[in-house]
Amino acid sequence: MIGINGKDGTKMQSCQTALGIGLLLLLIAGCSEEQSGLELGQTSNAALQTAETSKAMRQEFDPCALIALTKVEEIVGKKITAPVASIDRLGGVTYLNCSSSDIHITIEAWGDPPQAAASFDFGAEFPAIGGLGERAKNTQPTGEVDVLSGSYVVSVDLFMGLDRAAELEAAQEIARIVLENIPK
Repeated sequence: MIGINGKDGTKMQSCQTALGIGLLLLLIAGCSEEQSGLELGQTSNAALQTAETSKAMRQEFDPCALIALTKVEEIVGKKITAPVASIDRLGGVTYLNCSSSDIHITIEAWGDPPQAAASFDFGAEFPAIGGLGERAKNTQPTGEVDVLSGSYVVSVDLFMGLDRAAELEAAQEIARIVLENIPK
């Protein structure tokens, strides 16, 4: 009897072929009726929706480029430390951060408006702010402003030593400009 490492390798090739055919049959048998009914070159609706959602969720851009440093300084009436951009991913959300010791802008990019709304609604109740995004709230004293707009939640927090009313007004103006410049 010739072993797997036989002289001519025929037994090894036969084993590999049988294993390959067996795996192929398992894969074919595991296909759902929906997928097996597709013609060559077609993609299921579920696969298209997943790809579109993944693309939207992974939308990334430089959050610090959405508002000029000079514009922020004009709004707050002070020189500020130049913020630095960073991107973090956690589950189905991408956090686009623009931060310094004076300002922190976070944009949660959810890729799906209902998920963004759920994130916006999560947590403590805060007073509503009208005329900004779909919905906005005053998050003082823990922050300044959170705004819901489509699949984004934009948060603006200032650490400028301004009085609360001035910080809230400045944060709203900064959020308004950031929202205008978010890629559509």
